[in-house]
Amino acid sequence: MWPERMEEAFHVVCHECSEEGVYESRSDAVATREAHADGTSHRVSLLAIGPAVPNP
Repeated sequence: MWPERMEEAFHVVCHECSEEGVYESRSDAVATREAHADGTSHRVSLLAIGPAVPNP
């Protein structure tokens, strides 16, 4: 059975390599984005994905 509602998630993606991930914690997503950008000088985006209701 699906949960009634999925919580917010955060999508991190590098525009210059294959680094990508989805995180439940905003602080984890920000830390990953900053660490990758600082370590590689790549352009990295973070997108907050709002709560969603599954389509049964």
